[in-house]
Formats: sequence, C-alpha cells, structure tokens
Amino acid sequence: MTQVLINGLAVGGIYGLLAVSFSIVYGVLGMVNFAFGEVFMFGAFGALVASLSTVQLAGAELAGPALPPWLALIVGLVVGAAVGFIVERLAYKPLRSAPILSMLITAIAVSLLLRAIGTFLFGAAQVPVAKPQIGEAIILGDARIQPIDLVIFVVAVCAAGAFWAIVRFSPIGRAIRATALDKDAARLMGIGIDRVIATTFILGSAMAALAGILYSQKYGFAAAAMGFIPGLKALVAAVLGGIGSIPGAFVGGLALGVVEEAAAAFVPGGSAYRDVIAFGVLVLILWLRPQGILGRREVVKV
Repeated sequence: MTQVLINGLAVGGIYGLLAVSFSIVYGVLGMVNFAFGEVFMFGAFGALVASLSTVQLAGAELAGPALPPWLALIVGLVVGAAVGFIVERLAYKPLRSAPILSMLITAIAVSLLLRAIGTFLFGAAQVPVAKPQIGEAIILGDARIQPIDLVIFVVAVCAAGAFWAIVRFSPIGRAIRATALDKDAARLMGIGIDRVIATTFILGSAMAALAGILYSQKYGFAAAAMGFIPGLKALVAAVLGGIGSIPGAFVGGLALGVVEEAAAAFVPGGSAYRDVIAFGVLVLILWLRPQGILGRREVVKV
C-alpha cells in the first residue's frame, strides 16, 4: 500500500496540475480547453530542447548551449505559457460572444492543430528524456520509493498551492474571481476582462507545461501525442474534484492517481485497464455527486 500510495500521489500530482488548468479556464469562460493537452506537450519539449546542446527540429539539426535543469524548466514554462496565450488571442478571443458549442469545437480543432505542429517539429516517435539522478531509492518496508516520485509530488503541491494563493490573494486573482462570478459586473467595476482572460490562459498554460515537464521526467520520454490521455484524465480529475475549484481539481488529480495505481496493483489485469478505470470513476462520480468532491451544487434558471 505504501508503494501504491507514493506512486499514485506522484502521478496524481501531474494530473492535478493539468486539472487545475482546465478548472481555472472553465471557471472564467465556462469552456473546456482541450488544447491544454498539447500545451502539456510543448512544455515538455521546451524544457527538453533547452537542456540539449544538439536537437532535431523539423528534420534540421540545430546546435546551441545546453541550459542547466532549473533554467530549462523555466524555458518550458515560458513556452507553454506563450502557446496558451497565442491560442487564446488567435482562436478563442474572436469567439467570446459565440455559442459555447462553437468554442468547444474550436478547442478540439486547436488541439489537433497543435498536435500536428508538434509532430512536424519533433517527429511522431518518442524522444528519450534523461531522468535526473537525485539519489538512491528509499526502502520503506516492502516499498521501493524512487526519489523522483517524491520530488514530483512536492513540486506539484507547491505549484498548486502557489497558484491557489495567487488566485485567492493577489489583485489579479481577485479580478479573475470577479470575472468568473459575473463578467458584466466586473466590467462595470473597471476590471479589464480582456486582460484577465489572457492572464488566466497564461497561468493555466504554465501549470499545464509544468505538468508536462514532470511527466517527461517521470516516464523518461516526450512525444507529440503525449498529452492526449493525460489531458483526458486531468479533465476527469477536474470533474471528480469539482470543476471550477482549484483545490478540488488538484485533490481530484491525487485521488485519480491513487485509484489508478491501486487498480493496477490489486485488480487482475488492472494495468491494462487503468484508462478504463479512470473513466469509470468519472461515470460513478457524475452519477453519485455531479458537482464533484469539493464542488458546489448550482441551480440554473432557464
């Protein structure tokens, strides 16, 4: 159980960060940005390319300085945030007054387009990522705990906590919450809605990029299609925890990660059906508690 819990919390921390991205944008715009799975991918590749002295891009070999890991991580965050900002400006901003279905279809189209761009730039095959050598495995009873899992969990918790603090206590965070509550009232109070939405996408995309970087470090690869399944699972986690709630989304990610690892460890053939189990959890939650673990039930008048 200790092994399952540690592994599940590490994976769940990654899901939780990506779920936070889905949750914050949904809270402000009421839409699901499927392109966060591809921002996840670009963040991982941004950090990878920055850490290498020679890299293949679009079939051409490029040489440059290999940055230290901490600086490569910052580059990955900047790349992810930039991709999210560009997507919001070019794809979503013109559709703010359009029906929500139009934005949903656009989000799917943008996701496919970004994945195609990623395939063109980095290829369709998996690209190896060197795992950081942090230390020896920690033996705790029958469990063999990898230090990278502990680091991923701690980084994910700190990043999610910092994100929550920004939204809860900073001036831009108050503007984001006001916009999510009532855009028209926020506009009348002098809040720049355009600036708030752009900032929301930048912050959410940075969280998605960090999740992608941690994922590539844990599993030792990056690929153009790497964000598809984690993106769907993060959406499940956001609904599980209560979409629109940052703490709820992160807790949902942790819970989903632990459930996945427990199923893989204790259910016969569970490793082959872990994706099915994740979506089964979604169906169960929607049936028993549609608002999620920390979400609030809302009454909508029609």
